[in-house]
Amino acid sequence: MMAGLGGRGRRLRRALMMSVAVVAVAVAGGQLPGQPGIAVARAAERGYAVPAGPLAQALQVFGQQSGLQISYIPSLAAGRTSPGVTGEMDAIQALVALLEGTGVDFRTGEGGLVTLVPAADQGQGQQSRAQKLDPVVVISALTDVRTIATSTVDRETIERLQASSVPELLNDLPGVDLVGSARPDGHSLNIWGFGDQEDVAITLDGADKSFEKYRQGTVFIEPELVKEITVDKGSFSPRGYGAFGGTVALTTKSASDMLLPGENTGGFLKLGYGVNGKEWSRTTALFGRDDDSGAELLVSATRRDNDKYRTADGQKLNLSEGELLSGHFKGSVAREDHFLELSGAMSTSDVLGPFAAKTGQIVPSDYQIDRYGFEQALARLTVRRQTDDRSLSGKYVYDPADPLVRTTVQLSWSETKQHDKRQVEDISVNLGLGGNESWLSYENYGAEIYNESRFAVGGLETTLSIGAQVKHQDRDSMAYSWTDRNDPDRNYGHLQPYNIPAGTQTIYAGWMEYEVDFGNGLTVTPGLRYDHIRTDGVPNAAADYSDPAKGHDYSAVVHKGFSPTLNALYQVNDNLALFGGLAYKLRAPLVDEIYEVGTNRSSARQLEAERAFEKRIGAVLTFGDVLEPKDKVLTRVQIYRNDVSDNIMRVFGSPNVGRYPDRVPSHHNLRGFYTQGVELEAFYDSPLYIAGLSLAYAEGEHEGSVRDIYGADQPVYDIAPFKLVAQFGRKIPEYDLLVGWKGLFVAGQDDVPDDALIPYSPYPASAGYGVHDVYVSWTPRDGLFGGATARLTVQNLFDKDYKAYFNGFSAKGRSVKAAVAYTF
Repeated sequence: MMAGLGGRGRRLRRALMMSVAVVAVAVAGGQLPGQPGIAVARAAERGYAVPAGPLAQALQVFGQQSGLQISYIPSLAAGRTSPGVTGEMDAIQALVALLEGTGVDFRTGEGGLVTLVPAADQGQGQQSRAQKLDPVVVISALTDVRTIATSTVDRETIERLQASSVPELLNDLPGVDLVGSARPDGHSLNIWGFGDQEDVAITLDGADKSFEKYRQGTVFIEPELVKEITVDKGSFSPRGYGAFGGTVALTTKSASDMLLPGENTGGFLKLGYGVNGKEWSRTTALFGRDDDSGAELLVSATRRDNDKYRTADGQKLNLSEGELLSGHFKGSVAREDHFLELSGAMSTSDVLGPFAAKTGQIVPSDYQIDRYGFEQALARLTVRRQTDDRSLSGKYVYDPADPLVRTTVQLSWSETKQHDKRQVEDISVNLGLGGNESWLSYENYGAEIYNESRFAVGGLETTLSIGAQVKHQDRDSMAYSWTDRNDPDRNYGHLQPYNIPAGTQTIYAGWMEYEVDFGNGLTVTPGLRYDHIRTDGVPNAAADYSDPAKGHDYSAVVHKGFSPTLNALYQVNDNLALFGGLAYKLRAPLVDEIYEVGTNRSSARQLEAERAFEKRIGAVLTFGDVLEPKDKVLTRVQIYRNDVSDNIMRVFGSPNVGRYPDRVPSHHNLRGFYTQGVELEAFYDSPLYIAGLSLAYAEGEHEGSVRDIYGADQPVYDIAPFKLVAQFGRKIPEYDLLVGWKGLFVAGQDDVPDDALIPYSPYPASAGYGVHDVYVSWTPRDGLFGGATARLTVQNLFDKDYKAYFNGFSAKGRSVKAAVAYTF
């Protein structure tokens, strides 16, 4: 993998050796493989619909739905009430939720037998906390081949971080980085060196969320709506299309997540305040459940607003004021073998800002100030932007007592619309920057049906999953150019921006996955996906952008192909699991990649689909009773390599343009690039302490460069610098307190393209930095303040002035955030 990489390969090997050393330390401090450790039940994700009620009754229903063997003394369940569990998860996660607040815990043993024990009798085999070791992230389903490399940010972490955007919540994960400035509407994600919108798939309760516009954010979802965020790096599942960087699945809160134990109705109030920017957030929610009908419903609303943020260089960030209104609902009905869930979310904002939301400080030039005055000069750089985001999704699960039938049907719709209007109308603005007024919307429709069958073949337990998908995206674009208001060839100024064409893309896909459990700890899961993608353009309203003589062709283009995957997991013993994965995935060109044109640029209907050959290997170590009774240690290390061929890029640079003696297309396929790296996560949890350490190192290189595909090889500019996140927390049970510290340490990034003729990287070389946060959480379990929560977080404690690599502007200064919440 690393042969011939020179200095970069040596750096990667050093990072790998350091990671292995940390793993070795974790092993040395714990039990040796083969000793008793944390045993976990093997269970794939499935839907659960267990209503609240007597614990014995809930356990009986849960046993039927999960297939787990549960053993307990009848007197242990007597007089106890379970809150129930609803939703799709693995059996262990469902059992943890089912026993929440009951005073009952469990252990797992040989053959997956689950034994219930009093909560006070928590031995080293306790699993209810075995997966939740990190104060920031949960490593999911440690013995599930599909999710062993998955990271999940849970509700507790989301509420403690008090983030203003979803990407901000994920910036501490290794291999995942926030892209953008202090403005939340300009945030997007980079995973494993993939930073384009199409490379990171984002879903909200199963609905696809996609938006791409020059220097804009990609996720317009209020974090307060979200219960859980699951991050799958890479594209190793046959269910997923493209998304070479990974998939971020957001799950909203439901009534079951909010109800107090033993209650069927309730409410939630929350008030938050951030000193930096005078940021207020207010949330209200009502929820309830009817045990007789198996129905539940939650409705919530949130308002967030702020003044100008202060950056760490002491400046007020012009045009960073904002207001966001959002809300969501989620309802479900569970009856015998049937489970139906419907959820919807919305948000709307109306702000004054720069056209490029990812930019930093906006200051008019001295010439503009002298001519127009500061306020008028700033107005000439300002757009009024209204963003509306909507989604609606439904899921039906039929799960009878038949191992061959577990059928799921999912339908979804989402829409993101953005309307920009310049504050000064009679100025000339380039169409590439939206003109004087612009409208852009992404509308996504999705449908999927799949079935999971369990059966034995030759004495081996197997699971066959087969599914079909249809996804359709309608991209509508229009602008008004004041300069062209009298030009009939430009439709009197009403036309699509040449770089933001309109069009549709429809994906028809089928997929299958076959899991084979060999019974000796080894599970192998081959998969296969087939995609047929049709992309249609919409002719531009302007004549000079719809001229066949210039190669402007908006007719349909079809791409298709197979995408095989292979995943494996070997559970060596209770302490050690090894995993690996291979995927060869396809991504067709986007609407804008095919149909972007210019007065001297043609459509790019010649584009081939991109391909990514992705590889990963890793190990997970878990131990109990390491430093004191009832503590746990978890360590995960992962190495990955992605080789991308026929990567698509806009044609620029005289060497590339010179390859097209006649018509120059807007985009073309390059020769390819690779990204590779190593990640390590190590977490510790005990009755009194929590600690975490994660690191990520990556590198990547193009064959040639993006401006000269046959020139000297150049680094991939989307590679994040080395990142280390350290955390430590102290629990104070007698006062229901958690006090903690987090340090984010990032190295400088100087491995950027050094093409002296045309420096083309959007991210200049950056210096390293370290940032410290502290937090306090108070969650009284009972008494006068039972049901209340109070949190205090100080971000950038020492007001460090730094510029993140994927930003290039001074970061937000010290931010003190406080929140109080009450559930009743």
